[in-house]
Amino acid sequence: MNQCKRILIVDDDPNIREALKEYLEFEGYEVRVAGNGQEALALLKINEKPCLILLDLMMPVMNGWEFARAAALDAGISQIPIVVTSAFIDKVEDIKARGLLSKPLDMEQLMGLANECCPAI
Repeated sequence: MNQCKRILIVDDDPNIREALKEYLEFEGYEVRVAGNGQEALALLKINEKPCLILLDLMMPVMNGWEFARAAALDAGISQIPIVVTSAFIDKVEDIKARGLLSKPLDMEQLMGLANECCPAI
């Protein structure tokens, strides 16, 4: 079992990325951020794997659907749980997601999923 407290936030909105990063770091998580799916894939290749990916759908360069398809084909990434964080949660049927959080995010729900996917060390 992967026993880390590392989360990757993939969202093109810098305000959302920073707010989530600050909140999760305050809660004891190590956080990395990416502005689109392509940046996220690059980070996943060079850094230790997170226990959870928070994934927005509507992003430039590589959107959430494209990222999820690429991640599913990579054995080193495919086992990492994805939680979709989007205003468009009704459009995620083709993404194998551990959870769906509608924006604006409910932080209590977010922490429940984070604690479930990232058990204490």
